[in-house]
Amino acid sequence: MIAWLHALKKRYEADEAEHTATIDTFLQNPVGVADHDKFMDILKDRFDKRTHAKCCLKQIDDIIEKSKVPLVDKTKKEK
Repeated sequence: MIAWLHALKKRYEADEAEHTATIDTFLQNPVGVADHDKFMDILKDRFDKRTHAKCCLKQIDDIIEKSKVPLVDKTKKEK
């Protein structure tokens, strides 16, 4: 199960990076945006998606952290 969560985490990290890059591009070079009339709608959409990805990453990290089992050193002899 943890392997699937790590894979999902990678996907959300990619989503966050994509939406961050798009937001940065829009803000640094708004002339390059093809549809000026929908600039604010597109910016809001990307911001919402980025926020969602960040929230999901936090939840995944919380689940992974809670599922960690303390490692037992099997090399130590029991008394």
